[in-house]
Amino acid sequence: MSIVFERAVRLCLEKVSKRNSYMNFAGFGLLILAAVFIALCVISTSEEIQRWYAGYEEMLYKLDMAILSIGTESYIVLIILGIYAIKCFVPVVPVSAVCVLTGMVFPTVPALIVNAAGMFFMFTVKYKVGRNYTGGRAMGILAKNEVFRKLFRYRGKGKAWLLFLFRLIPTFPINTISQIYGSMKFDYKKFAIISMLGYAPKLLSYTFIGVYVFDPLSVKFFVPIIVLLIISGATVLGVNALINYLEKN
Repeated sequence: MSIVFERAVRLCLEKVSKRNSYMNFAGFGLLILAAVFIALCVISTSEEIQRWYAGYEEMLYKLDMAILSIGTESYIVLIILGIYAIKCFVPVVPVSAVCVLTGMVFPTVPALIVNAAGMFFMFTVKYKVGRNYTGGRAMGILAKNEVFRKLFRYRGKGKAWLLFLFRLIPTFPINTISQIYGSMKFDYKKFAIISMLGYAPKLLSYTFIGVYVFDPLSVKFFVPIIVLLIISGATVLGVNALINYLEKN
C-alpha cells in the first residue's frame, strides 16, 4: 500500500509541476512577445522599413476596397452576427478572427458595437444553457478537478472576481465558463456585466487590430497587440500563482 501511495503522490506532483511549467512558459512567453512587438514598433519608424512598406500599400488598398465591395452593411452585420450565433454551439472560427474581420469591414465605433453585441449574445446563450441544463460537459470539469472546484465555488454561486479574471485569459474556453456560471445559478446581470468588462480589453484590442490592419507599420496597429499580450501574460501568471496557492492550502 505504501508503494502505491508513493506512486500516486509522485504522479500528482509531476502533474502539478507540468501544469506550473506550462502556465509559466505561456505567461512569460506572452510578455516576451509583447517586448518583441514593442521593438518592432520602434524599428518600423525607420526610413528603410517605410520604403519597403511603400511597395505593399497598393496591395493593401486593393484588399480594403475588395472588402468594402462585398455587399451592403446590413448584410455583413447579419453574416457576422450569424457567425457569433453558430459559435455558441460549433467552434467554426476563433472569436479573435471574427472581431478582427469586423474591424476590417466597419469603422471603429460600428465594429465595436457589432462585436460587443455578438459577444453578449454568446455569453447569454451559453449561460442559459448551463442554467437550464445543469452545465453538461462544463460541469464535468469541476467534478474531476478539485482545484477548479475551489476556484469556481463560493457559497455555491461562483466567484465574481474569478469570472473577470478568466475573461482576460487568452484562448480560455468562453462558452465553458458561461455554462459553468449558468449551472451554478450565478446572478445573470452580474454575469453579463462582469463578462463584458472582463472581455473588453480583448474585444477592443482585436477590433482595433482589424481597423488598422491596412496600416500594419503604424503605432495604432502595434499598440493593441502589445496591450493584449501584456494583459494576457500577466493574467496567466496570476492565475497560475492562485492555483499554486490553493493547491498548497
